Amino acid sequence: MNCIYCDQIAEVDAAYAVRQAVYDLGSAAPRCSWHWRYHCGQCGNPAHFMALSYCPDKEAFFCARCAQGQEEIPGAFWAWNYYFSYRSPWSGQWLPALDRLEYEGRHPLQQVERIRVAQKALDRKPYLIRYPVRAIQWPGEQEATDDEVKANWNINAQRWDAMYDEDGDRNRRYFSDEPMLVMLGDVDGKRLLDVGSGNGYLCRKLARQGAIMTGVELSDKFMVMASQREAAEPLGITYHQGSASEMDFLPDGAFDKVVSNYVLMDIPDYLGALEHSYRVLRPGGIFVCVISHPCFTSGPGGWVMPARDTARREDWYALQVDDYFQRGPHLAIWGDFDPVLGFHRPLRDYWQAFAKVGFMVEGFEEPEITERGRRELPPSRVEFSRRMTYSCIFQLRKTG
Repeated sequence: MNCIYCDQIAEVDAAYAVRQAVYDLGSAAPRCSWHWRYHCGQCGNPAHFMALSYCPDKEAFFCARCAQGQEEIPGAFWAWNYYFSYRSPWSGQWLPALDRLEYEGRHPLQQVERIRVAQKALDRKPYLIRYPVRAIQWPGEQEATDDEVKANWNINAQRWDAMYDEDGDRNRRYFSDEPMLVMLGDVDGKRLLDVGSGNGYLCRKLARQGAIMTGVELSDKFMVMASQREAAEPLGITYHQGSASEMDFLPDGAFDKVVSNYVLMDIPDYLGALEHSYRVLRPGGIFVCVISHPCFTSGPGGWVMPARDTARREDWYALQVDDYFQRGPHLAIWGDFDPVLGFHRPLRDYWQAFAKVGFMVEGFEEPEITERGRRELPPSRVEFSRRMTYSCIFQLRKTG
């Protein structure tokens, strides 16, 4: 049985010497020792060979997580169109990943004096554990309250905030904010409510465009962050701490426009949040809400990939979803966050709820990558983003 990566290289380089696979033999991605996993000299954990480089000054491997920086370098070599470059945590030098080092003849296994170092760092575990499938969906009959949602966001608030700049996180910056702002239209001099305002980034963004902003946020951790930024740079924003489903502290018809940015799917009583949003809008007012796309966030799932530890997103072959019609709370597993509490509902539930409350749907969008994203993101990220959408946006109007 050949190594999957050796075979990929041999398809474009007939002179390449294909090696037999000795690791992960029961998988769809059997590998040789060159293309297996090596232990990082910084954290000690093993990583995919493309998620590692080698620092000659330290004479040790280091992984992408421990690198001081990571870049994607365009350029065809063997079966790939780019390679990763990582900045050494010891020397600060930028160094290619092991696949590129092998292509250039600089892999430690290609240098007699470094073969023993490489062999010592090689991960001896014979395979990657692929079971059990981690269920992210709670039983549909289980209830969750605003207090649980609040506690969950308080736990994750600091890490969440660290992902943001004044344009939000990468998803908002390169995908959903631009079409969401188009649907909101002109905000100069308008009274706007941000339902679920988080750390206040969208309130600040709209206030700088002339909007008279009010934010409502459940998490006290986020409320502190937003209030501190308003104190440091006053923009006339008013913040209220409270549930989006219980906004009795806001008067009827007080706002020209309401926005809810990735919030409704995190609210137990989303119908109550819609009813209050409708109530506080003036007649004819616009409500724009963005949600994570329910079609791709249901049940136990995740990306299917033969080499589960791959560093390349193009190796993610398909997205697995399940239990689409099962309603209820679920825990999403995102990077280094504690599991994030949300509530899955089929897409039709939102459409039906809008009509029940009295909203008329005037616009619907499933955002693609924006022109800014195409300019600023690495090519592999741009290509990957075209495979699916992560969210959907509704433009609603109060008819009463």
